[in-house]
Amino acid sequence: MTTRLAQALHDAAETAPGVRLPDDLWRRGRHTRRRRRILAGLLCLLIVATLAWFPVRGRTETGFAGGGPDVLPKSVAEPYLWQQTFDAAPNGPVKLAFTTGHSLNFETAVVLVGRDDSYRLIYLNPGQDMGSLSPDGRYLLRQNLLDLTTGQVRMLSQPIWAMNLTPVWAPDSRTAVAVIDRDDGVLTYGPNNEQLNDPSHPDDVVLVDVATGKLRTLLTADTDNAWGASFSPDGSRIAMVLGKEGKDYRFVVVDVATGAVQADLPLSDRQRLAGPAAFSPDGASVLLAYGERCGWWLYCGDQTFHLQRLDLASRRITDEPARFTGWPDAVAWRDGSPILQTSGDAENSCRSIILTPGPAQELPIQVGRHGCGTWARDLLEHGRLDGPAIGPSPWAAQWWAYLLVAVPALVLAAVLYRRFRRRWFGPRLPA
Repeated sequence: MTTRLAQALHDAAETAPGVRLPDDLWRRGRHTRRRRRILAGLLCLLIVATLAWFPVRGRTETGFAGGGPDVLPKSVAEPYLWQQTFDAAPNGPVKLAFTTGHSLNFETAVVLVGRDDSYRLIYLNPGQDMGSLSPDGRYLLRQNLLDLTTGQVRMLSQPIWAMNLTPVWAPDSRTAVAVIDRDDGVLTYGPNNEQLNDPSHPDDVVLVDVATGKLRTLLTADTDNAWGASFSPDGSRIAMVLGKEGKDYRFVVVDVATGAVQADLPLSDRQRLAGPAAFSPDGASVLLAYGERCGWWLYCGDQTFHLQRLDLASRRITDEPARFTGWPDAVAWRDGSPILQTSGDAENSCRSIILTPGPAQELPIQVGRHGCGTWARDLLEHGRLDGPAIGPSPWAAQWWAYLLVAVPALVLAAVLYRRFRRRWFGPRLPA
């Protein structure tokens, strides 16, 4: 710098007006810096929380749990449309399985409620049914065996194929009995173009071994939608109803080990086996359901039903006094009394009732708008029935739901930052 330039700058500085600094300059600076730090912290917290939803979404849902793993809730709400799927995060063993039409694909979905009261969805294909839940809540038996704890599918030696004929489990959850429908009159083919049925062949009643996935044919017989089965408490016998509409129905008791028929009695078309838990706890009798107006497959506007108790030793049938407006199905026994689910009730789609020696008592276990679901039998028999109502956690969602929340949140944060940067942070000063 030359001497003349230095002198000119000095003279200019001498004549320039003084800079007026506000008295609260330092206070305003600290306030601006504090706002900047707070806003930056909020933005960082938003980003971290958004990213953290992905790894922790399976754990946050327990905040919406009920009374514990052995407590059945008095009511269960419907899932959210974005509810987490079972394939992404298995939640078995489960307390409850039920179907709902409240799904994104407008098809029926299976809702699984875990022992921690978490929700999971299984989307069904058109015409596919839910299957049968094992008494311990670990397995779902459909065409093959789905382990609800690991999410793995155990392929059976032959897929179970019978529309509307739900498999029935043994009390120990180690075996199940099912029907392979071979005589429905129409040839049916599997995914590999294999023939699944033979219209000229009777149906096969098979035993499913959970450990190996193998099937053993117990007997061959005609069956239709009146088919039902119930294992004895020790699992050594199975009571079944065989036959077809328009033909003679038969009540049979079969030895599981040998396949020998121990009892064979005729039934009318008004009688059906009263559910998968129709066998009494002492194994001495079996419950039947009886339609008082017409056959089980007909519609009667004023139809009523009652139970019948069949003594296996004397073959004597005794009518029970309680009357129902829907078919009574025994799904469990509690303290020597059967727990019934009655479907077709005009006031509710399904009711859960415990048939005590005194007046029948309705159990406070309702499922959304469905009334009843398929509860794990072990919990119905030994769990608590006075749990609080539960609902799904909104945070237990499918991956795309987090993107729908995260992307708009980040865009909004960026817009706010650009819009209010000067007001909140002040102008940028040169270094």
